[in-house]
Amino acid sequence: MNKVKFLSIISIGLLVSNLVLAGFMLFKKPKHPMGEGPKKMVIEKLHFDDNQVAQYEAIIMEHQKKIRASDEKILNLKNALYTTLTKENNTTQRDSLINQITNVQAEIENIHYNHFIEMKTLCKPEQQKYFEALTQEISTLFYKRQMPKQRLEK
Repeated sequence: MNKVKFLSIISIGLLVSNLVLAGFMLFKKPKHPMGEGPKKMVIEKLHFDDNQVAQYEAIIMEHQKKIRASDEKILNLKNALYTTLTKENNTTQRDSLINQITNVQAEIENIHYNHFIEMKTLCKPEQQKYFEALTQEISTLFYKRQMPKQRLEK
């Protein structure tokens, strides 16, 4: 087999593999529609009416605002933490910054928990059973973290 024939076969193989990869990327549907996250699923699962949806969207906006602020605190604390790498005998400062990051992360978990409490208060009595069912899925529905670019956008 000569060099040209070998390179042609390799080129065709690479082309086919790229087309297959592009096909997977185009035809694989995302778990959540872009930009909606789990909001649409929550609305459907809880059978919210239009008024509840409007209230829920307001709750989401406030939740996102609080999370962005906390994420920014963590980012600033991490930047401060990593600048201690250039200093010697920085264990006290390092431990303090790590504790502060831990505290902000705990705040984030409280923000999430309170968000779900607010969501629950939107439910009518007949929707409480749907909320109880949703609580079994909350950790998987809301597990995915936003991409860093999306998290830092304001």
